[in-house]
Amino acid sequence: MIGKYRKSVILLGAAAAVVAAVVRHVVRHYHGVAKMRRAPGGTLIGDTVAYDRFSRLMLGSFYWPIAADVAEVAPDGARVLEVGCGPGHLSIRLAHEYGLDVTGLDLDPAMIERARANADRAGNERLPSFVVGDVASLPFPDESFDLVVSTMSMHHWANPTAGLAEIDRVLRPGGRALVWDFRRGFVPFHARMPDPVEHTHGSPLRVVGVTPWRWPWRFHFIQRIELMRTDISSGHSGFAKASGD
Repeated sequence: MIGKYRKSVILLGAAAAVVAAVVRHVVRHYHGVAKMRRAPGGTLIGDTVAYDRFSRLMLGSFYWPIAADVAEVAPDGARVLEVGCGPGHLSIRLAHEYGLDVTGLDLDPAMIERARANADRAGNERLPSFVVGDVASLPFPDESFDLVVSTMSMHHWANPTAGLAEIDRVLRPGGRALVWDFRRGFVPFHARMPDPVEHTHGSPLRVVGVTPWRWPWRFHFIQRIELMRTDISSGHSGFAKASGD
């Protein structure tokens, strides 16, 4: 009996040590992620390496359902632009797992460098391309993409209305945009942030639907906003509304 008790204590102690190590790891990397710096066009993450590690550790459960959602609604042979791609994990998955023609764009050259390195390490035949750019002045010709995707990026844009106008410009007829961002009143980090849907007022893009997105776990801190070009009739279909699980 004493032996079993000692064994249980040892196992509990080991488990507690593992949990403590994970918490220290997350907190250490979050400090790097939380450091922001202003730049023309928006706000940049202070520590690119810390954010990359943090996203690998914490955001897989966020990105993978989004990748499946994007792949489900993307037309066959679609060209996809990810705005605010960060270290490139979603773009890489969309290209490798789902065979989409993906371009990732980020305002931060250090993030793009990191994304390219991650793509090279992935060693896949189908890889996305990555470019430095500002959503308010996209470096692409008119009607270049079938679908534009943005995750947790819009609240960092200096001029979201201009960004949405540029997204409208680079979308092909029938194209749509899928934006994931915090809901209004998200606590504790973005309590004063306006609802991202407010940025669509006056935008050439029309809101098709706004859906709560279940992340993390069953919490609805995030929303999925689907937009379409206003020069397309409301009868156009081919993109489905969805709610993440």
